[in-house]
Amino acid sequence: MNLLWIRPAEVEQSFPPDERRVRDFVDSPSGISESAESLADKLGMSSRRCRRILEQLVEQGVLQRRDFSDIQPLYVRFPSR
Repeated sequence: MNLLWIRPAEVEQSFPPDERRVRDFVDSPSGISESAESLADKLGMSSRRCRRILEQLVEQGVLQRRDFSDIQPLYVRFPSR
């Protein structure tokens, strides 16, 4: 079962296009581990906008943020087995 999208369809449709693209990528069944800049480059969007969306997903508990001293933070989500 997909836990990211347990919400009414009209709510999902109200998301801006960039946010829908990020949420679709994050919803990968294999999980993700990406920096904001890497994901922004893959999706062809502003890294600031991508980082803002990823931070919102962290606040919602969808993603976890891993901070490192020598590289950019990584945003991760791996589905439970």
